[in-house]
Amino acid sequence: MASVWLVLVLWIFVNALIKVIQASSCAQIHTPASVVLAGSPVSVSCSIEDECPLTKGKDFRVAWKINNHFAPSNLSYQESNRTYGLIIPSLLDTDTFIQCAVCEGENCQIVNGVQVKARYPPPVPQNLSCSLNLTSKRFLCQWDPGQEMADLATKYTLHIFSVMSKKVLSYKYVIPVGKHFHLIPRESYPLLLKVEINVTAVNVLGNATSETLKLIPLETAMFDPPEINGIEADAVGCLNYSWSLGKSQQWLTIAISLELRLKTVNNRQNKELVVPFTKKPRSKLNVCDLFHGTNYSTTMRVKYSSLSKWSEWSEWSDPKIAATVMKAPSGSLDTWLKVDDQNAQLYWKPSENFRANGWNLFYTVESMEPKKILCVTQESHCFFNLIERVEKVYLRATNAAASSNHTEVPVYRNRGLGSVSCSSNVHPQSETSVEIEWGGTPTSLSVTGYVLEWRSLNEMPAAPLSFTLMDKNISSTILTGLRPYQPYEVSIYPKYDKGIGIPCTLVAYSIQKASSVAPVLNTREYSNERNGTIRDGIEMMLFVIPACIGLSLLVFVVFACFGKHERVKMCLWPIIPDPANSSIKRWTTTDSMQGMPPFKEDKEPVLVYLSHFSLLDLDEKEPFKSDYVKENQWSHHIDSCDESHSSFQTCVRCDSELDRDSVPYATVLFDGPYQNHSSCPPPYVRSESTQPLLGVDDPGSPPPYENVSPRGSVSKVQRFTAFPQNPTEENEELWEEFPMLRSLEITDTDHI
Repeated sequence: MASVWLVLVLWIFVNALIKVIQASSCAQIHTPASVVLAGSPVSVSCSIEDECPLTKGKDFRVAWKINNHFAPSNLSYQESNRTYGLIIPSLLDTDTFIQCAVCEGENCQIVNGVQVKARYPPPVPQNLSCSLNLTSKRFLCQWDPGQEMADLATKYTLHIFSVMSKKVLSYKYVIPVGKHFHLIPRESYPLLLKVEINVTAVNVLGNATSETLKLIPLETAMFDPPEINGIEADAVGCLNYSWSLGKSQQWLTIAISLELRLKTVNNRQNKELVVPFTKKPRSKLNVCDLFHGTNYSTTMRVKYSSLSKWSEWSEWSDPKIAATVMKAPSGSLDTWLKVDDQNAQLYWKPSENFRANGWNLFYTVESMEPKKILCVTQESHCFFNLIERVEKVYLRATNAAASSNHTEVPVYRNRGLGSVSCSSNVHPQSETSVEIEWGGTPTSLSVTGYVLEWRSLNEMPAAPLSFTLMDKNISSTILTGLRPYQPYEVSIYPKYDKGIGIPCTLVAYSIQKASSVAPVLNTREYSNERNGTIRDGIEMMLFVIPACIGLSLLVFVVFACFGKHERVKMCLWPIIPDPANSSIKRWTTTDSMQGMPPFKEDKEPVLVYLSHFSLLDLDEKEPFKSDYVKENQWSHHIDSCDESHSSFQTCVRCDSELDRDSVPYATVLFDGPYQNHSSCPPPYVRSESTQPLLGVDDPGSPPPYENVSPRGSVSKVQRFTAFPQNPTEENEELWEEFPMLRSLEITDTDHI
């Protein structure tokens, strides 16, 4: 069966191969161009060979397929006897496969085919730009080619035109395939004349030309940073500069645009000034109207022309520092005087119109009546003593040139006037600024202004005080320049005609944010990385969790104690009987075991040493008169007791203090005739008393419950077993060895 299938498959394969061979030798297909412009018409012809086995002696027709779909019959035609054609009016697909087929009836066999590509002309080059390198003097032009077709080569050509001495110069450069830039040599362009530049892209379907670029090559140059060679202060408030271009560009002598940028150094004004110029290299530059006695840092930059859209500024030069000529400080100082009895604290700072006009300022505080210099300092504050009759002090600033005019500071000794409302609000604005708002003052007082002072609370030693003066119509202000994430103490003082009011003091914080680092549990100090005042949750958790666990254990123990009272009592404080106050009702009852810790398993009773055992028969007429039972009572005969008594008592006590040589361990008392009680032989129950026994190392003590005969032989007796009722010689020997036990002999054991 397998061989039949193999023969069938081979037959089908050979048959198909024969048809393909026959079809391949049947026709020739032709088209004018394999790549055409998209949207243009396409014609294809198919010529059937005379010896084609598919048509020989057969009635056939020719059909066309476009991308495996039969083409409409109106697009095909017959050119000659065995040549057929196809016309596609507009080819839009980028890749189209056209096939020629020979059909007999409905059975068609493809005999040949061709692929036609629809493509576009090259895109227009965009963003053409050119720049001049003044060091190499090469003129670089580059452009954006747009979306190129990988299977269609595109070539570029750069054209440059210029007019020099009424002569038109034209240069053309063919760009290698794949390149989109070109370096134009120096001889192909003028440096200071206008040129026109464009780029043309060409492929087999067409060409495209960019917009024409019109410019002066030098205005596209990027200059190196210039050099400031020297600065002179030859007049009050003026500076003169000498400068030059970079070393590789010093061959240029034309006028160019430049800018000077001046910044004050270590000056409160911190102003920046930019001065434009159009000068030839090595010319002098003069800048005036500057602050007197002020250090200025100056930098410089240049470009070809400030009016050209192609020119670009160079980088700024290295800074140079110079100072203007000094003169006496001008303007006034803002002051804040705090007086407490004769102790005065004076703070000051430059006002908006103050000019230092120099450097290394120092300040002098003095009084006129009496004429006295109170302090001289370079700081912005001064502390001094002030006598009662001084009503004003005077402050002046001095530099190396001269001193300023005096700033008058009135002395206010009345400080008990009204205060502003302490319902002040603090609104953080940023990490370094806060807004302070405060309420009004009593309407009966005339407020002339406010003083707002503040200082950091986290600095050690204490931070210097800062202040600002405000108009009486102002009820809020923004404090700037604060240190991030630090608390500040802020006080608002109202000022009156004759004194200073009571301040309102509050604590302000700038905006805080989340910690940038995790806190360390072992530290108690604040760190700068926390960016604010931290309230960490770990400390609370370390306190709450152990407290909850301890409370839960306490509740559990209390409920366990109440629920298992008896069991807890037996485990913690078991009842131990007192031998001196114990009574034995029945030795076999379980009542005697109450209050004792339970045993996990029953064990054989442990043999116990007894040092002394005594039996007493008491008469009702002779009660105990003392705690000690005398020796003559031990020998009282049991038969003389009253037979009407049916119970007996046991008294256990320790007589170690009275008799050191012989310590009775237990004493049995009978209040009735012992022999009148009949019961079964009692089982042995070991004593639960904690009374100390004789030492085990005593050489005279016998082994547990053993009878030692005078002859050295030992006869063992079971623990407290009843003696046989019939007297024998062996029993008599036992009684002789244990005379004290003889009184315990029971002849009638019906019941006890």
